[in-house]
Amino acid sequence: MVKFIHPMKVRLIQVIFLLIAYSSAIDAQKIWTLEACVQRAIEKSLQAQNGDLLLRSSEIDIRQGRHARYPNLSAGANIGWNFGRTIDPTSNQFITETFFNNGLSLSSNVVLYNGNKINNSIRQAEANNKAALKDLEQIKRDISLNVASIYLNILFAKENLANAQRQLDLTKEQKNMIQKQITVGNLPENDILDVEAQIAMNEQTVTENKNLLDMQLLSLKQIMMLDIDDTIDVVVPEGIQVTTDPDLVTFDELFMNAERNQAALQADEMRIRSAELGQKLATADYLPSLFAGGQLRSNYSNKGFVIDGYNPVVVEQDIIFNGQQATIGIPQNVPVLKEQPYFDQINQNLSYGIGISASIPIYNNYSAKLGVQRAKLNLERAQLAYDQTRETLKITVGQAYADAKAAKRRFMAAQKTSETQTVVYENALRKFNAGNINVFELNRMKTSMESAETNFLIAKYDYIFRSRVLDFYMGKPIQLN
Repeated sequence: MVKFIHPMKVRLIQVIFLLIAYSSAIDAQKIWTLEACVQRAIEKSLQAQNGDLLLRSSEIDIRQGRHARYPNLSAGANIGWNFGRTIDPTSNQFITETFFNNGLSLSSNVVLYNGNKINNSIRQAEANNKAALKDLEQIKRDISLNVASIYLNILFAKENLANAQRQLDLTKEQKNMIQKQITVGNLPENDILDVEAQIAMNEQTVTENKNLLDMQLLSLKQIMMLDIDDTIDVVVPEGIQVTTDPDLVTFDELFMNAERNQAALQADEMRIRSAELGQKLATADYLPSLFAGGQLRSNYSNKGFVIDGYNPVVVEQDIIFNGQQATIGIPQNVPVLKEQPYFDQINQNLSYGIGISASIPIYNNYSAKLGVQRAKLNLERAQLAYDQTRETLKITVGQAYADAKAAKRRFMAAQKTSETQTVVYENALRKFNAGNINVFELNRMKTSMESAETNFLIAKYDYIFRSRVLDFYMGKPIQLN
């Protein structure tokens, strides 16, 4: 028997499938903002994850250093079988028997003084923690700048592709216009060949720009660790502004802000502090140490017995009395022994004690002296690393400053050239329509205009990126609007 589905149910199923398909399409092509790209890249960055592990490890070092102030507590236990002549630990007497024994102990020790090593170790761990935090911050800022660079490349590729498509459409319109002129006999038929060649060149440019856009999108997917087959796009912000004009800031001002805001330099400062504390820790090996401790212990032996009463007996003794041998009886009480219970022995044999000990270094095979020398070298190495980082930063900031100023000049020149070439082409188009120039001259003007527009886009996005690099060194967040 055939059952028919009600039309309303069929319609409902169709709507559900359409919603599923629409949802899948949305998931398949996600549109990313710069902020979302940066956040994703940081979350998936293996370098950032490693930096986070180092940060968490330094936090553990801090906790370990702080707990070194407190007394420790440890328990011990031993069991054994003894053979031959030995001392019974419960009676402290020599016996020649095989017996089982068990010992229990509880001990605690605390450092009273060790040349301020504990406090300096905590301070050193805190300095290392701050250095690790700054290292992670620098990693995140570097990732942000790299993502912003790729993002701007995508925006440039999209705008350049749109510009190439406009040029292609413009050439096709020019072809239609020339075809009309040929039809009415104003131009020879060969003039259409130049335009067709120009269309082929424009189509090639469009294809190349599509490939460039795909490559930049691939770079973005790779830095965000997305699947290569994922289809993504980016938000095109409106009105991208230059937030740091290189002509309105001096190099000294830029470098001063870079010194204050660059986390890598601050991390090296913390490492210098850590090395200074390391030198104090090494010097403390020359000083005596003072400790306090206590111990609680007890023993058990299977040869431990207690008296459980007495048995009266008469012990006969042979004697000689008045020259005659006689036997006399001496009454005695013989103790009855039984094995002492385990916990009774533990309680009865319990002992404890406290004490103070000192360790005074006299000769330690030059380990303290060599340790101090090694700590001094570590301090010099940390200071040298800081100077090197600062000098590298100074060179990098100087180069970024010069690049930004040059990029601004190129942008202004390219903008002027693009505007001029557009006017020249429009004027040439009017002359062509009036019959004053031929197709070759018109195409030459059009090619110059297209080249100027492309150079303008390159200069525009290069200037935007260079200004964002200045923002990076000024400590500003990497944003596009």
